[in-house]
Amino acid sequence: MNHPTKILDKLRALAPRSLRSKTVTYCTADLIGVALIGVMVSLWVASAGGEFSFLALLGCEMLFFCFYLVGALVASAASLSLGVCFELPLRLLVGYIVTNTVLLVFAWITPLGMLGSLALISTCALLALGSVKKREAYRTSHASLFSVGLCSLATTLWCQDSLDPIRVEGGMTVFKPWVDGFYHAVHIRIFAESHGASTIEDFRMAGVPARLYHYGVYMTPAVIKQLSGLHSYAVFAGILAPLGVFFTGLAACALFSSLFGAWSGFAAAAALLLLPDGAQQGMRNPFLSYHWLTHISPSATYGLALLAVAWLFVLKGSINKSWQQVLTGWGVAAVLVLYKLHYVVASSLLLLLVPAAFFAAQIGVKKRALWIISAFVFYVTALYFGQKVPGVPLIRLDGSGLSEILFLVSTFAENGELRTFVEAHLGRTQTASSNLIYGVPYIVAAALGVFAPLLIALVLFLRKRIPQLYLVFPLLLLINFLVMFFGLALDFDSSTPDELSHRPVMIVYFFVVTWIGGALGFLLSGSGLFGRYAKPTLVSVAVLLLTVPATLGSGVQLMWVMRNISPARVPAALVQVAEYIRTHGDKDDVFQDAEFDRYAAIAALSERRAFVAHTLTKMPYRAEMVAKRADAVNRLLDLRLGLLVKTTGRLMGIRWFVRFQGARANWPAEMRDNPHFRAGPYSVYDFQ
Repeated sequence: MNHPTKILDKLRALAPRSLRSKTVTYCTADLIGVALIGVMVSLWVASAGGEFSFLALLGCEMLFFCFYLVGALVASAASLSLGVCFELPLRLLVGYIVTNTVLLVFAWITPLGMLGSLALISTCALLALGSVKKREAYRTSHASLFSVGLCSLATTLWCQDSLDPIRVEGGMTVFKPWVDGFYHAVHIRIFAESHGASTIEDFRMAGVPARLYHYGVYMTPAVIKQLSGLHSYAVFAGILAPLGVFFTGLAACALFSSLFGAWSGFAAAAALLLLPDGAQQGMRNPFLSYHWLTHISPSATYGLALLAVAWLFVLKGSINKSWQQVLTGWGVAAVLVLYKLHYVVASSLLLLLVPAAFFAAQIGVKKRALWIISAFVFYVTALYFGQKVPGVPLIRLDGSGLSEILFLVSTFAENGELRTFVEAHLGRTQTASSNLIYGVPYIVAAALGVFAPLLIALVLFLRKRIPQLYLVFPLLLLINFLVMFFGLALDFDSSTPDELSHRPVMIVYFFVVTWIGGALGFLLSGSGLFGRYAKPTLVSVAVLLLTVPATLGSGVQLMWVMRNISPARVPAALVQVAEYIRTHGDKDDVFQDAEFDRYAAIAALSERRAFVAHTLTKMPYRAEMVAKRADAVNRLLDLRLGLLVKTTGRLMGIRWFVRFQGARANWPAEMRDNPHFRAGPYSVYDFQ
């Protein structure tokens, strides 16, 4: 026996017995698909950044093969894969959830950094693969491969502005993605440079530990950032934004392939990614637009992908009488806290109650009742203690926000007869009954458009053809959404008072539209008359519908009532200032903007740390500390001796100071008028 085989046998002997008994399956077509996905993502970031990076390609291939390997290892658990279509889409998603979440944990508790953590995870996965009983090929369905290809094309078309994010118009640089892209780029840089909790900072204040928040989405882009050295804004635009959209398509495919069949999964992904949402169908209220929301809130798309996986295992576990699957679904829902907290608040009670009501085993009425009561107690208790975590918004279901949320929604409606009607019947001046009578159908129609009546028609038509749980599932989600949207109180002390009410719009749209697509695919595939033409019909229709994202993708993130930030316009001179700071000095340098960098544009584009920054929206967490640092900056501007200015700045930890021409500064003229760098009306001072 040769030496490598002996080593492998020793490692296998150290592995748990449960692992040594597994059979891991793989598919050559899957492996080719994974390699192509890595190429695709590297081309996205090359398009966004204006240059191709071989190291970015290497990082993408490492990540996606790690996702696939981890997903294949999870799929080898027979108790989890029972009745589940564990093909390429689900393997990638499950692998992403496990790998990316471990990367997040390692970022806080180890000094390894992103690349070291990925290397450790990949090594453990390879050792696990070497320890299993057998590795054998399986034959994947064409539907899964077509679905991945469809998701790739549709994502590229929807994300046109992310993949070509910057243009120059005269003296302004236009950033086409939503203004929060600067915020996301800052966090990608923070985690790319992280080596333990002490290095993960509050993005507003250098040296201050970051609060607990749903940072999970930044790990994968941070790996690429650390390995390639590409600009963090390019990594945001080329990876963070489009990859989330891509994952929602995979999630739709994975969920409905398991519920209705592989080609139903293809149809579900096609419905999600190729059809216009309610606002685009003529309701003309972009505030309730699913496709708008996917581009202004990238974390929401990753959250949807995780939520779909959670529901997949809860639904299949309830049908299969499998506690392991139900618990796995709940586990994924718990991990969702690290990706999109809003979705946990909106979905966790229903995730607990559905198995209680629909678990197929004979567990008795009393036990089901006890389960339901326990679910409510657990949910309320979790919310009670969750409210005590700093930064968590107000969670109170008392209906007090009814008139205010409808008034807010009406302000985003585009001008026309529909807006006039809405303003006459909804909002602050109307009674609660009027707001409910007119508000419920308006919100449903504005968010779902023609999908709302189509859902009802399909539920009635399929009532005897599919399991009852699958039938009522989208209706339960719709009811849950309406209760949350109209019942939750607004938090006027948080950054956006409506965030817990508003973000679940994406949940109800995602599951209703994908359910409709999956159901139509199920009917077409099972049709005796059209069954033989179902597959080519589905593919042909999907190809034709690619014209929808091709047409609507450009400008999808624009909001007509927020023209000052949609798109974000930054003076070209300020971009030059940020680039000067980035290319001179060290990555640990701290800068200060006299105007407090409210957009986080300087922090993102310079890839440097802010001494103190303000934000576009209210952030009460650590507000006193922000105010104290801001006062220190104002005192620095009041100093009259040049040496004292520089000495004080250095003591504060500031190297670079950015000042707009004409802004208040009592510094001596010889210092104030002779900066180290000047671009247009902006001056940069070096205190080192």
